[in-house]
Amino acid sequence: MNPEVLTLKDLTFEVRRSQRRRTIAISVGRQGELSIYAPDTVTQVALVRNAQKKLLWVHRKLAEKEVYRIPQRQPSFVSGEPFSFLGRNYRLRLVDNQSKPLDFNGEYFLLRQNERRRAQEHFKRWYREHGLPWLKKRVVLLAKRVGASPMEIKVRDIGYRWGSCGKSGNVYFHWKLLQLPVRLVDYVIIHELAHLTEGNHGKDFWRRVERAMPDWRQRKEELSERGDWNGFSTQDNQ
Repeated sequence: MNPEVLTLKDLTFEVRRSQRRRTIAISVGRQGELSIYAPDTVTQVALVRNAQKKLLWVHRKLAEKEVYRIPQRQPSFVSGEPFSFLGRNYRLRLVDNQSKPLDFNGEYFLLRQNERRRAQEHFKRWYREHGLPWLKKRVVLLAKRVGASPMEIKVRDIGYRWGSCGKSGNVYFHWKLLQLPVRLVDYVIIHELAHLTEGNHGKDFWRRVERAMPDWRQRKEELSERGDWNGFSTQDNQ
């Protein structure tokens, strides 16, 4: 089950519901991600009405953040170009013959010459397929610290968010997350696991994060400074 979203004109909000919450609130994240925090019983009509009242404020906040956004770099997919996996850079090599369009031998990414036009698609697929098993093991390890485990873990394109927690207890991670250093991936995992029990960013939420990761503030700041990375489009077909 995908996370609940609300689309209003050109804006998409992730809806985070909680039994404890009594009011509706909207937040604009460091990377421009939009969230609505609402009680479980609030109707779609009420969410739309509340969001419409705050559209001017949301657009103003997004404009402020755009000033500080790091320009994205579109990869050229040429031999020697670096691509990151879990914080380490690996060079790309274009090859004439191999069974897979894109392969990785532990030292180089190997892209078949005749698949260069579809290189972006192949890289996205590679990060999803190879990142999911790694993330599952990492989540199991870190879940012990948080005291919460997801129903299911999925890797996909989730817009400007590094991670997302669905109402059903599923946790979603952006495939781009696999490009970051492990210490920053761990922060995103801890953050989303904490949302399994705490629906909003209140004091209880941050206490839970602090217990699991005492240096979370430093990691959060490092993450906010990353901007976009490796320049892939955030629009995915899945």
